[in-house]
Amino acid sequence: MATSTLDDLSTKMESSPIESGTNSSIRITHRSERYFYMHLVQIIVRRIRSHLVKPKKEQREGSIKLKPQKVIYRTCSVNHRTICDINIYDIIPKRTSEKTYVKRIYYFCGGGWQSPPSGQHWQVCAKLARQMPDTTISIVSYPLAPKNSASKSFPALLRLYRELLRQSEEDGHRVILAGDSSGGNIVLSLVLEALREDAMEAGGEISRDGKRSHTAHPTALMLVCPSTDLTRSNPDIEKLKHADPILTPDFIKETAGAWTGDWDPKDPRVSPLYADLSLLAKRGIKVHGVTGGYDILRPDAIMLREKLEKEGVHGEWLDWDKQMHCFVLTWPYGMREGREGVGWMVDVLKKE
Repeated sequence: MATSTLDDLSTKMESSPIESGTNSSIRITHRSERYFYMHLVQIIVRRIRSHLVKPKKEQREGSIKLKPQKVIYRTCSVNHRTICDINIYDIIPKRTSEKTYVKRIYYFCGGGWQSPPSGQHWQVCAKLARQMPDTTISIVSYPLAPKNSASKSFPALLRLYRELLRQSEEDGHRVILAGDSSGGNIVLSLVLEALREDAMEAGGEISRDGKRSHTAHPTALMLVCPSTDLTRSNPDIEKLKHADPILTPDFIKETAGAWTGDWDPKDPRVSPLYADLSLLAKRGIKVHGVTGGYDILRPDAIMLREKLEKEGVHGEWLDWDKQMHCFVLTWPYGMREGREGVGWMVDVLKKE
């Protein structure tokens, strides 16, 4: 199916969603259907999942340079820049002037903290860029485990976070941080740690690195099938393992261990489920999210959503039954659920 046709279809919900009540700070859109082709894809994925999720090779130390997928150059250009020794790739639709931008979305791609962005990541981010001409979409090449575990990578990413927000504040741009799976974990953890540092400074204390913290923060987060608790202790993970066509309990424990390294898996910097989520509400930072019913990471993501609601954090969430982990990444293959999931994301992000 041609890209232009996908763009025409992907912002439409082709069946009626069921929405939660309006009394909550979290608005939930529930979907329950699974179309034939997605069912077929899940059967195929289950048979080849060991090949799909296994890292192709161990990456070097630091932020690696990425090779954007060639197909996105048909509709977009890609500008490469380096900030705080981290490679960043701005995806810009052709015939669009940078002067029109008022928002920036920094996207952290999933891959078990060990794999660079996939072709699907590049295509979905290019799709977001085409659909939101007032927004720059930037892919962040964060350092990858196991050579770059959290103890080494997280401080560097926190410095990057501070600098990106400082620059955007100077430019008058609103910032949204987004990520799927492990990328969603990093995004949420960074924001919560920065907020914690700010709260410490306000109380007369200093941050973990002994420096004064700053105050610029994003307006919202978009978390797609995020990994929120790296202890992997939720009993519902085992209950879902036979339904999940792509992830297994052993795999998510292995990847969590590669990222946590010598840190306690309950450290909020790697397991944001244990962080002080009220800090998000105090700063008015919205948290949006996507979850799939056949994803063993869903139980922890739902716990996060419920804690956010309890703390009064605002956001919109799409919860789609019978969908696998990061199902929105099936959009490039023309899957209806992928199209509608990405379309839902576009609609939510446009409001920010």
